[in-house]
Amino acid sequence: MARCLSLAFSVLIFSQTWAQSPWSELNKAGYHPKAADLVIQGSIYELQGDYTRALNAFTEALIYDSNSASICYAVARNYIFLKKVDTAIEMLKRSVDLDPKFLEGRELLATIYNRQSKFDLAENEYLEIIRSDSMNIDSYLNLAAIYLSKNKTTQAAALYERMLTLGLANQDIHFELGNLYFKEKEIEKSLRVFHQYVRDYPDDERGYLAVGGLLLAQKDTSAAMSWYRQTSEENAGFVNVREELVQTLIAAKNWDGAIHLYQTAVKKDSLDVVSHIRLGELYFESGDTTRSITVFEKLIKDHPDDWRGFYKLAQTYFMQGKFSESKPLYFKTVELNADLPDGWFRLGLISQQEQDLDSAEEKFRKAQELAPNHPGTNFYLGNLLFLKKKPNEAIKFLTLSLQAAPDNAVTMSTLAAVYDEMGEHNKSHELYQQAIAKEPDNPTILNNYSYSLADRGERLDEALQMVQRALEAEPENGAFLDTVGWVYFKLGDYEKALEFIKKSVESRDSSAEVLEHLGDVYEKLGQMELANQYWKKAIELEPGREDVLLKLKSN
Repeated sequence: MARCLSLAFSVLIFSQTWAQSPWSELNKAGYHPKAADLVIQGSIYELQGDYTRALNAFTEALIYDSNSASICYAVARNYIFLKKVDTAIEMLKRSVDLDPKFLEGRELLATIYNRQSKFDLAENEYLEIIRSDSMNIDSYLNLAAIYLSKNKTTQAAALYERMLTLGLANQDIHFELGNLYFKEKEIEKSLRVFHQYVRDYPDDERGYLAVGGLLLAQKDTSAAMSWYRQTSEENAGFVNVREELVQTLIAAKNWDGAIHLYQTAVKKDSLDVVSHIRLGELYFESGDTTRSITVFEKLIKDHPDDWRGFYKLAQTYFMQGKFSESKPLYFKTVELNADLPDGWFRLGLISQQEQDLDSAEEKFRKAQELAPNHPGTNFYLGNLLFLKKKPNEAIKFLTLSLQAAPDNAVTMSTLAAVYDEMGEHNKSHELYQQAIAKEPDNPTILNNYSYSLADRGERLDEALQMVQRALEAEPENGAFLDTVGWVYFKLGDYEKALEFIKKSVESRDSSAEVLEHLGDVYEKLGQMELANQYWKKAIELEPGREDVLLKLKSN
């Protein structure tokens, strides 16, 4: 008895799931009793997951009721379960031919066409469904998605408009309709939709932002400011609207107006840390550094356990080049928030500025651990490791940086320099070529590639042309002057080499490499006393330069 109750319960669930399944027609006049028995059997088999027996039962039912669209649909459904989709499509076509208003058949047929990327066929089915059932939300949405995939924005917008009129559009569809009109440059229509959106969803800030953006798109700055101002006054919590007003005022060079907005916000809520921060930023951006510092110092005093005040004050000093003032503030920042990558990163930059490369490496590694895919942290760590003669590790992090920002020409050229150092000149050449293709007038990249070629004594005329272009951009750059001299050295023009490398030494006498080059030039000119003098200076700066030590020993 329990087994019979369980079976009856299963049939009940099936009837709720498939409202238009074949056995829902059993009570209709003229429904063949044998077909009815087979439909019930097939439905039970289907519930049990025995799709082959279910298919056999439904197919046999068609012998007794060959004009039943719902039985054809059941047959098709089980062909799908058995992964015989093409056969299922033919049965579904038969189903809708028998009863064009049998929507379940059309819906399944449209779904299959959609998944097979047969969008034209799917579109036709969805249009037929909507003609029969104007309130079929799923068909509207699927049809709109097809239109959008085919860049038929106008048709998609028309569907959304119809859904809006029928009361079928939810909040997201309403908003997307406004966006579609905007993409089609139908600004007036977009404005109408977003104004209605604001009325229907007055608590959603996005609608207000959209209206303001459209007014700016019409170059009606005055109307946009008025809209943002009114919205901000009526909705104090709309911080994004307030910020858009600030940006609009800044674009109009009205710094006082922009600052006043956040002065007002701070007065209304003295505990609003975000508004304090933005006020300090605006002072700094407007050039009033003193007031910016005052705001951040007050923020630190009022909120000594909030890392943001220390961080913003540190940034203010850092951007002024006042690294000694910013350093303790960054240390306090990471003390309060050890998971802030930029805090460690800035400390790394300061350490590198102070020539404390070990400390810089430690800070950069911490930043990289916290932001492992950030192109900046990986680049600076890789570049530092290159400077510290750790080329294999440098390649690892520079490669990560390039993966995150594949068009960054500076990273390409730095990685090229590392491969050069390791003697992998083919990889180096390829990367330099890619970097110059990205930024053909970048003087640093031109110089570095030129030096790479000169050092190997390859394509010297091309190398000279590149570094001369770099020097035109930065005529006082000591590194570029040294490269020009080194190219002339490789060309055998030692007088020209002497002229440029001496100029380089005058601007960067702390470079052991340049001092070595100058010694090499004097050697070629037969002035061994001067050659030894500059090689010794190079060793004083960098005692481990083995090639210079060998030159001194042999002379």
